[in-house]
Amino acid sequence: MTVSRNAQPHPLALYASRIDPEGVYTLRQVAALLELAPTSVSGMVNHGWLPGSRMRPLARGGRQHTWTGKQLIRIANRPIRVTYDHERFSASTLYRVGCRCPACTRAHSQDSQARRRALAEEAFTAEQRTQLLDLVSEEVPVPEAAKRVGVTIGQVYGRATWDAAFAESLDEAAWALCVLGADDPKCSTAAGYRGCESGTSPRPPCRGTGCREWRRGASQQERGALPELVGQG
Repeated sequence: MTVSRNAQPHPLALYASRIDPEGVYTLRQVAALLELAPTSVSGMVNHGWLPGSRMRPLARGGRQHTWTGKQLIRIANRPIRVTYDHERFSASTLYRVGCRCPACTRAHSQDSQARRRALAEEAFTAEQRTQLLDLVSEEVPVPEAAKRVGVTIGQVYGRATWDAAFAESLDEAAWALCVLGADDPKCSTAAGYRGCESGTSPRPPCRGTGCREWRRGASQQERGALPELVGQG
């Protein structure tokens, strides 16, 4: 499917401030600048979006496209008449130059999700996750365990929202945090979650798996009831 559009800003326009006017850029460096695959930039060259390149020999044979920084800045400031050619360009590339069809939007969402998860993996590594689970199994509260391994509580529970295996392991480990014990009638109830600071048998709030599951269920019910309350108001 091919769809024509009017003139659009060049894909380089958003990155012009990062270009060194005195530098020389290879095709791979332009791809890195645009956060695209080299094949996508090669397609831009073939489509006439990156004119004026010079072909320079590679050390290992063959030749490569190069542009001066000044050339790229001039190119970035020129609008282009974009043809969204889905047979020639990848959906991710076409999204970057303005196509918002379902396929390109979906590809952009998948790319963004992959980048976010790669960053999350770097910030909260498998080794750190193992250490945290071991600490929680030893009755160290999750906030304290997170602090000890060098991550935030938001990173821990944020990962649990999309990493089902980690979420399951965290729930299994967090049974060790149960204040009352899994067999106690008050486990997985409001009373267990809130604790009791006074009386003859004071106890702290419980953040074991059973009581956290109760809190999750209660929160879902509260969110479900909110539209009804708004409608009555």
